[in-house]
Amino acid sequence: MQTVEGVAIINRTALDGSLIHARRDLLGFTANTFSQVGEELYAVGHIFGPDRSSGASPGGNGSDEVVAVALLLRIAGQLTSASSDLFADGRHYAAAALLRQIVEVEYLAWAFQTRHKDGERWLRSNSDERRTFFKPAKLRKAANGKFRAEDYGRHCEFGGHPVPQSAVLLQDSQTISQVLEADLLGHTSRIWDHCVGWAAGNDWAIPLQSRRQGMSSRYSTWRATDGLASLQPSPEPPRPS
Repeated sequence: MQTVEGVAIINRTALDGSLIHARRDLLGFTANTFSQVGEELYAVGHIFGPDRSSGASPGGNGSDEVVAVALLLRIAGQLTSASSDLFADGRHYAAAALLRQIVEVEYLAWAFQTRHKDGERWLRSNSDERRTFFKPAKLRKAANGKFRAEDYGRHCEFGGHPVPQSAVLLQDSQTISQVLEADLLGHTSRIWDHCVGWAAGNDWAIPLQSRRQGMSSRYSTWRATDGLASLQPSPEPPRPS
């Protein structure tokens, strides 16, 4: 339950012009980094690795695992860019719907980092196999409490599905928009961290490793200066003022 004082603090932080600029600048930087790394990593994974010569890759890739991470980053890049643009344009419901997709990308990034060969299994999977192994509920269960069902459910209720509660997103509240943009940054930060974790010790992950410090520095600055960063994950949006 949010107190009146707590809501007032969130409102002030959300509407700080310098922080609004910083959030959107970081989202743009993140989207570009995701997309660039994904494209470069795809080129590496398509050419290098044992999967083509062994006949293991249905798509003829050198490494299906590397290509899977590349594809996930490219997806995340487009979702991040589009969601940020929609928030900026005042189309908050549509932006929140894409934010829920980012949550699912985060689940997959965790799986690719922590579960052996999940990336290549996902890339080679059919729809039945994805329902069996990669549904959000399946990944939450496998993560043993890392991801809370309530957080995912809030995203589904608050922009993921056409439900009455989502009407608050149609009120053009700048405060709600900024809280959700900060939430988006929280998820993109964790996606990046999982991909960096996956890249550790991987000889083919140079495009990711070369940008690790730049991304880490930008996100550290954001967390240190933006009070909304501490609301992660999946904050309850404040009542519009």
